[in-house]
Amino acid sequence: MKYIKKVILENFQSHKYTEMEFDSSLNVIVGPSDQGKSAIIRALKWALYNEPSGDFFIREGERECSVTIIFSDNTKIKRYRSKSKNSYYLYDQYGKEKIFEGFGTQIPQEIVEATSIRKVPLDSGQTSSINIGEQLEGPFLLSEKNSTRANAIGRLVGVHIVDDALKDTLKDIRNLNIKKKSYEEALEVLYVNLEDYAYLEDLINRIKELDEIKQSIYNNRQKLEKLVFLQNDLNKLNNEIKLLEDYLIKLKDIDKIKVIGQKLSQKINRHIYLNNNYNKLNHIETQIKHNSNLLKQLENTSKVENLLENIYIYNNKIDKLYKLSTNYKYTNNSILENKKILIKLKEIQKVQQCISIIEKKILKTEKLLQLNNILNDINKNISIGNIYIDKLAGIEQAIHIKNLLENKLNTVIILENYNNIYKAISKSKLNIEKKLENIKVTLNKNLIKYKDVLSQIEMCPVCFSPIDKLKIDEIIDNYK
Repeated sequence: MKYIKKVILENFQSHKYTEMEFDSSLNVIVGPSDQGKSAIIRALKWALYNEPSGDFFIREGERECSVTIIFSDNTKIKRYRSKSKNSYYLYDQYGKEKIFEGFGTQIPQEIVEATSIRKVPLDSGQTSSINIGEQLEGPFLLSEKNSTRANAIGRLVGVHIVDDALKDTLKDIRNLNIKKKSYEEALEVLYVNLEDYAYLEDLINRIKELDEIKQSIYNNRQKLEKLVFLQNDLNKLNNEIKLLEDYLIKLKDIDKIKVIGQKLSQKINRHIYLNNNYNKLNHIETQIKHNSNLLKQLENTSKVENLLENIYIYNNKIDKLYKLSTNYKYTNNSILENKKILIKLKEIQKVQQCISIIEKKILKTEKLLQLNNILNDINKNISIGNIYIDKLAGIEQAIHIKNLLENKLNTVIILENYNNIYKAISKSKLNIEKKLENIKVTLNKNLIKYKDVLSQIEMCPVCFSPIDKLKIDEIIDNYK
């Protein structure tokens, strides 16, 4: 059976360096108060369960801490934490090393599989460690509520799967009922909308009546044309009747001819009637097809409305995400620019040293200016004395003095140049200080925006792990 053989604590709370060997059976840590017993339990939980988060447990005055757990099969895990680094080290029985970083508040799966020590789920949001017990902690499950005990036993047996399935089923039934209700409401809306088209049947009947009236007008017009034509024929026939009256006597089968004529006229009228009805039928069929197409096109109106609502929601989400993305890019760009400026301003101490040196030289320059005034007075006196130089002895000494005065004059001119350079440097210093103040103001504004963005997304922008308010403050402090 695999068990913890040794634990090593380095710079963890009150432990500078502590090694403890465990037995394969039950292990109990006893001792006086405030001697680090709870710190050992806390270190075990920190290494096995990644609890608690943060770096407050690093020993005072130290920069890093670690907890190493060695198991009976010679596998080893090491939990390491510093102000800037958070990592797991896994060593198998052959000493092969694996490093894990950027895991956030979770535990790397390889670490869980290597330790085989997990928390037991008591409820949907509560877990318990059965391998490690703290001071004054009650027996497993006996100190919990009846509902928690029942949920824990169910999860240990596997009944929670059925409960989760029942919850999901009830949730699906509730969602289906909501959809059914929405569909029924949409169907009622369609029925209400179809009432607006109830006039179509009356319109079809009206069209039929109008077609019949139109056909009757057409028939009457045809009859009128026939009558006019027949009237003309009648006039001609009347003229011919007189001529034919003599021949009628001779004709014996005139009654048969009349019967045949009547039958022909009846058949012609029937043919006209059937032709008119056939045209009406074609017209009605085209109307029915057109109306059926309209009804088919109106079948998916509810789906179209749902799609429009979803599109509106997605457009709002896309607008928000686009604003967040632009703010995030702007913050990153400003941070990069501020970093470049800070890199450029690394040598500001050298500039300040140069300024102090220049200030000392300015004092010397002022003294030299006073000497220059004296030199001017001397030059005036020399110009007056040049008249009497010929009369004076020791001309070589006077020339030597003149050379010395010219050298001093050159030094005065050089110091004046240094004075001008100092003024230019002081002006540039003021400008740089103003720029630094502006940069600090914009940096603070960008950090406030960056903090708001991080508190909204609650995710690390580097490793994409979930972060809390303390971690957000730590990230902002690092930038400051």
